[in-house]
Amino acid sequence: MTDEPKTVEFFTHQHRIVGAAPLGVQRLTDILNDELTSSVELKDVRILRLLTPGKVVAAHDSALIDKQCILFAISGVQSGDAAERRFFKHVDTTEWGVFITVSSFELTGKFHVRGTSDLKTMLVAWTGQFIPLTEARAVFTLYPDVAFTGDVIIVNRSHIGVVCTDRPAAR
Repeated sequence: MTDEPKTVEFFTHQHRIVGAAPLGVQRLTDILNDELTSSVELKDVRILRLLTPGKVVAAHDSALIDKQCILFAISGVQSGDAAERRFFKHVDTTEWGVFITVSSFELTGKFHVRGTSDLKTMLVAWTGQFIPLTEARAVFTLYPDVAFTGDVIIVNRSHIGVVCTDRPAAR
């Protein structure tokens, strides 16, 4: 495992912000759920408007992003690498396929629930502000052909409009 900064993408209501996050030995989920900090620091930052996804409107050496403004983030760290960063290496989970609306995005992916809890119980009991989804995809509803994918998408639960699910995904 390397401590070099990892590329991450943050999505706000209007922008996609791409940069290198100094994660150290932590996972992005851990940094976002750290209640002692209210922002995330990035280096080598590019800012793009959601309505013109391929056009960089600003580039800077560094930036701070207020966590409250983040709709979701896409981690550039593969889930295997992220698992190595976890304090407890193995946790039994049930995978739930979910469809989530967040502002002008539709997110799909798998939400991992510890033990045998149902999804509603887990969402109520979840202690962090940010929820990780694996095998995830985010579709920009104004331009449904524009989609962003990632091994892990981390969703700010305060921006979630709807969570839909069926039965746990088969393993």
